Amino acid sequence: MISPARNFADSDGSRTTGPVVSRQPSKLFPELFKPVDPDRHITVLEIGSALSETVDFFSQYNCRLHFVDLINEPFVREQQAGLSEKELRHAFEEQFCFTADTRIDICLLWDFLCYLDDVALRAFNSALRPWLHPGTRVHGFGVHHLAIRVENVQYGIISQDTLSIRNRRTAQLRSYPHSQVEMHEMLNSLDFQRGLLLPEGKLEMLLVPRS
Repeated sequence: MISPARNFADSDGSRTTGPVVSRQPSKLFPELFKPVDPDRHITVLEIGSALSETVDFFSQYNCRLHFVDLINEPFVREQQAGLSEKELRHAFEEQFCFTADTRIDICLLWDFLCYLDDVALRAFNSALRPWLHPGTRVHGFGVHHLAIRVENVQYGIISQDTLSIRNRRTAQLRSYPHSQVEMHEMLNSLDFQRGLLLPEGKLEMLLVPRS
């Protein structure tokens, strides 16, 4: 077993999430790891706090983990509607304070995109773009139609085909569900590779950099 190089401030996410309340099987999540060479160092970005099961899962890989808990940043939680796209892009860029040669191999968005309005989604797209490369693979959740309620949960990784679900201890944010067409337009650094409709109306997504 190869221990990863870890880069995160909050070691277990316990301040913002409760215990594991359920597990969710995933048919798409294993696709993230098919191109991964077990002998090659990889870089992983998760938009969320570090959960113990996720850190344990990645301990089998030679990797560097970056946890960026954007959903609890004031500019997302409290100030989003009052900021311009330029201001939001700058705020996201400040959170992505990686070394200049960093390129993300696996990016875990979870349901973060559902909490960004149109302006914030375009700003996030611009801030993320420089860290992507042609081999980047991105996973996230959206909604099949705009009436679906986004749950106040955080996801972790138990195994390649099983995710953990924890309730957030922080207040539910206003959600801004986007259709796949809208996301394709505003998240124009990425293309949809595969999508899977889940029973509760969520859409599980695999995305790749747009050429």
